[in-house]
Amino acid sequence: MEVLVKHESGFRFSASCRGYTVTTGRGEDGNDERDGMWPAQLFEASIGMCIGAYVVKFCTEQSIPYEGMTIELSRRTEACSPNTTSSSGKLSRTTRIDAKIRLSTKLSQEQRKGILEAADLCHITNSIKESMQIVCSLADA
Repeated sequence: MEVLVKHESGFRFSASCRGYTVTTGRGEDGNDERDGMWPAQLFEASIGMCIGAYVVKFCTEQSIPYEGMTIELSRRTEACSPNTTSSSGKLSRTTRIDAKIRLSTKLSQEQRKGILEAADLCHITNSIKESMQIVCSLADA
């Protein structure tokens, strides 16, 4: 097991791996200040962090300053096809994520091209580009 997801309360879950824990969702107490990211936001964040790691690796190899780099992510969602149903009857999916990488240094066209090529190496991005398979099963009680 690499990651353990545990129900905390309400719609709040925690995910633990190698001693680190993140929390997502909303608890039952109604205190918005204690709400975590929603899973879709955490999904976006993981893509941004993955892209960032590949960009940092490239910048390090090319001696391009990257301190203070930011990556702004936004997603587009749409309703699933009418043939798809669930218990709530409303399914949606993310159809596009835009990631804007900001570096505080002037870049040549060659450097810009290299950074974008490095960003495209992101493991998570490449995992979902080809319709990744997710298989759920129930464990015995």
